[in-house]
This record gives sequence, structure tokens and C-alpha cells, in this order.
Amino acid sequence: MSATRPNRCSNPLLRCRTLGLLALAATLGGCPATGHGVIAGAGGGGPAPVPSTTIEVGRDAVVRGDDGFSEVFLTVMPDNLALVRERRAADLPEGVSAVAYADVVDTVMPESTRVKFTPDGGSPQDVSFLEQRYRYDLIAPARLLELSLGSSIHVRWTQPNTGAEKVLDGVIESTEGGLFLRTPDGTYTIGAPPGGGAYTRTVLDSLPGALFSRPQLDWLVDVYDGGPGVLETSYLASGFTWEADYVVTATEDFEHADLIGWVTLRNQTGARFDDAHLAVIAGDIHMASPPMEAAEREMDYDRVMDMPSGGSPGYVEEGLFEYHLYKLPRPTTVPAYSWKQVTFIERDQIPVTTKYRAMVTLPDAAYGNPTGTDDFTPAGVRRVLTIENQEQLDGLGVPLPAGTARVYARSGEDLFFIDSTAVLDTPREEPLDLDAGGAPFLVVKSKLTDSQESDAGGFGSYSVTHHLVSMVNRGSRTVTLVLRLALPGAAYPGYGANWDARLERERGGSGPALEEISSGLWEVELELAPDVETTEEFILRVRRTY
Repeated sequence: MSATRPNRCSNPLLRCRTLGLLALAATLGGCPATGHGVIAGAGGGGPAPVPSTTIEVGRDAVVRGDDGFSEVFLTVMPDNLALVRERRAADLPEGVSAVAYADVVDTVMPESTRVKFTPDGGSPQDVSFLEQRYRYDLIAPARLLELSLGSSIHVRWTQPNTGAEKVLDGVIESTEGGLFLRTPDGTYTIGAPPGGGAYTRTVLDSLPGALFSRPQLDWLVDVYDGGPGVLETSYLASGFTWEADYVVTATEDFEHADLIGWVTLRNQTGARFDDAHLAVIAGDIHMASPPMEAAEREMDYDRVMDMPSGGSPGYVEEGLFEYHLYKLPRPTTVPAYSWKQVTFIERDQIPVTTKYRAMVTLPDAAYGNPTGTDDFTPAGVRRVLTIENQEQLDGLGVPLPAGTARVYARSGEDLFFIDSTAVLDTPREEPLDLDAGGAPFLVVKSKLTDSQESDAGGFGSYSVTHHLVSMVNRGSRTVTLVLRLALPGAAYPGYGANWDARLERERGGSGPALEEISSGLWEVELELAPDVETTEEFILRVRRTY
């Protein structure tokens, strides 16, 4: 690569080999400073550019980085999507040439490709990418035969009784529904051994062209001043998913727990990534725009791909717009069609809070429920572990991506699996609640004791119902019970749009305050001592509109 370019256009408006200005140069009839002709077909009439040579750039040309990394970056996003970025060494000659970029991911979105060549000591503006072609016609037996129509073929097989080898020669006439051959004597036959055979082999005299073992991208490039440099590509590909998996092991008294967080990555493509930079993004990626425009708008490439060289053995988290980016600060290899798990958080003996939650449904008169009977409706009770996720309390205070938590509990030397629960995206310094099994020693039941209903004119109704909730703790120590009281259907978003509901204690009743969580849903927290029956009476007032 020469240090000086005396013949280069000094006026950027006349730089005829810069992509996007070829049409202008064509209008001017060439580059007046250098006398270079303009590549027709990029901006006007004339013959299409013809490459003088083809440069093959395979995976073996990947640039090696520091600390064991190769310059391969895999950033896995939600919704079965990943951003692949590679830096490969290439030597591009001056003028127009073809670049065969091999070993791309077989699920690549070609329209999302971003490519740049930086010559050693030069500028990316010295290179124009004129055309791109995605080659995905892969070698497969059926495709080989289809592309060999009119070619000679030999079907060889071994007769099972005699062991004699037989040969059927012919020319392929059709592959629809089977192999149809024209034999040398002018007759036609299907390509199957007569009378049955074993060890059948189909032999071609030659292979058809334009077949590839792996997909590849081809570019037509125009280089101002040839020489070695770095070819950098970025593209989106499907077939990659990830989720967080948490393993929580509680102590026997449920006052502390060990926490391990895994990033579980699934590579469902045929691509292998050796010693790669690996990162995952938590959040919703919007794909309304064309794929690459969306990715460039929503992600800063430099921030996504500038991986740290040191740090903790797990993932490093940092903010990225409304997303969270988790980067692995050490090289990792992701094989094809495989799962990969890497820890992103690990803490021992985290203090946890244990409470119990009971869901009690409060039917109103509109549901025609019986009143004044001795029939109670039992409510299910669940144990809930709360990790406060605050740096000053438990050393965490980090965003926790959505996934699945599996909860274990110790009892002496034994270990028991007690529950599995979904985890939503949890911001830093916000608590994480985990279901941790049932609580059969807590008996919670309710009944409707009185119901009144009246019309509210021609536009709805008004009901007043009275409810009794009975609770008893048959355990050996005092527990905290969160009583969740709900109208039927209150758990469904938007269901209560046509009601105005209020819940209060019966007149003269006292106790902890009721907290309205959402329309038709309330919570109250109670302390239950062993073997002491506790009752609560509530009045529910509901006005419905039609």
C-alpha cells in the first residue's frame, strides 16, 4: 500500500471510486484528475464491471486478538436473533475483484449485512462495495442429481444372493419422484436395481458447479490502492436463543440461600464460534424496521463489541439504552447445534425473607354464589422467598434477566427440589420473589356470608357482599401470611374496566391496612402464631357499568 497517492482526486465530489458518487462521476464522464474510467452499471449505462480475480476469505483468516480472543463477536438477543461480527485478514488487489466470504452462519439475513474493508495504513473510503450475492446452494444428494440433468451416471449395486456387482449406466433425464435414466441402448428406466439389490451406490462422472459445503457471501469490490487489510462484516442471523437459569438453594430454616445464575445459550445453527467474544442482551428488540436498520438504531456497535479483557469469571453487566448487556470477559467456544451455559452471578449465604401467600377469591352477587351457609372454600397457600437484591443488604443490587428459577432446600445432609418458577426481568435494587413450594400447615378458607344487589339505573348494578376469611397456623412457629383478596377475573389485564370496586373491613374491625394492588385486587399482611385461629371479615362494594 503506497503512502502517497499523487493521482487521487483532491475534490471529494469527484472521487470516482467512492460508493454513492459513482453516478455523479458517470455523469461527468470519468475522473478528470486521474483519467480513471467509471464502472458502468453502478450509476449509468454501459457494460457491467467484470472482476479481474476472485479472493477467497475463509474462517482461517480470522484475526487473533488479545487474551486468547479471536476477532469473532456473537451477541445473542431475544426473539431467536443474534448479531455476528467478524474481522478477517484479506489482501485485495487494486481495481475490481470478487471477494468470496465463506463460512457465514447458515441462517444469515443477507439484507442485514454491513461490510467494511480497512487497508493497512489506508482508509475505508478507498474501497467501494458494488454488489453482494448470497450463495446458499449447498451440496446435498438430491440437489447434486437435480443439477446433473443431462449428465452421465452409474448406478452400482451388489446382488444379495450371489454377491456379484452390477452396473447400470445412463444419462439423467429427470429427478422428479425418483431417478429416471436414458440408457446407452436408447431405452429408459428408473435408476433402481432390477430384482432388488444391496449396497447401492450412485456415481457421477463429474460434479456440477456452483455448489457449496457452507453458505457464503460474495462481493464485487473496487479498490483504489490494493494491498492487505482487515475485512469486517456484521450481519443478523436467526437460530440463537438464550435465557437465564437460576439455581437457589435455601437453608433448612429458609433464612439464607445460595444463588447461581446461568446464561443458557442455544446455538441451533451449523456455525461454530471458536474463542469468541460472547454477549447477551436482555430486553425487547423491535424489528418493525428492516433488520439491520433496527439493529444499528437500537445498539451501539462499539459498545456492544468492545469486550473487556479482564474481570470476574462471570458475565459483566452494563446498561445499553433500555436494554441490559451481559458480556463474558473471557473467550469461549460455541459449537454448532449445542447448548452453552456460563455463570453470570454467584453468591453464597444471601439473606432471604420467607413469607406465605394465600389467594382468596371474593365472589360478589353477580355470580349467584350461595350465602349464609357453613360451606367454606379453601385457598391454596404458597411459600415465597424474597431476595431483596440490594447491594447494601445482600451484595447484589444488579439487574436480573428473565428466565427460570429452580429452588432447592436443605434438610440436614439431604437436598430436596421444591419448586420451579418464572422470573421476570428485574431491575437492579428491586426485589425478586420466588415460589418455594406449598405450605400444608397453613389452613386458609373463606365463605360469602351475605349478599345484596340493586340496579344502578339502566346502566349497571350495585352490589354489597360480606366475606369471612378464617386462618390457622398448624406449624411450630409464627409466620407471616400475605392474604391476597381478589374479585373473580381481577388477575386478567383489562378485565375490571367496567367496575368500580372497594374493599374494607367490617365496621368495628381492626388490623393491618389493606393495600390495593390493582383494580379488584388487594393485599393485607398478617402474623399468625401457632394453633391460633384468626378471622377477618370484609365488605366488598362493586358498581358495574354496562
